[in-house]
Amino acid sequence: MVSEIVKRILVGVIATFIFCVALAIFAYTPVSNREPNTAYTSLTGLFIIYAIYSGPVFIIAGVIWSFVIDKISVKHENYSRGKKYLSKSLCYILAGIVSTLIFLFIITTGDISYNSDTFVILAVGIIASLLYYHLHLIGQYLASHS
Repeated sequence: MVSEIVKRILVGVIATFIFCVALAIFAYTPVSNREPNTAYTSLTGLFIIYAIYSGPVFIIAGVIWSFVIDKISVKHENYSRGKKYLSKSLCYILAGIVSTLIFLFIITTGDISYNSDTFVILAVGIIASLLYYHLHLIGQYLASHS
């Protein structure tokens, strides 16, 4: 059980790294495109900011949700590989939405405004949860083939 928790925490750390690098690259403004007399954050600075916020979510929520989803999916052991993958993917999508809404609730102190930005953030939460799920699958595959 402890080794399973450690594996899932490691997946959360790796997912945080990949996710934050991708977000930082996406949000970074190269020096050649910067406006004069305007403050910009470095690539490393963006990575650190994203990691501070998303790291705990990946590690805490990712580990908890992965255990919950594995417990739920035990009922579907007789499903084909495709059906298992689809049902777990849908569960991780739902987990990403719920986790993102909880995160938004916390950082906005309960004053979530439902606009286009909120839906973009929800989409990013879904992508993050699917990233965690696929890294978890890769980890399971590597563990079973070593």
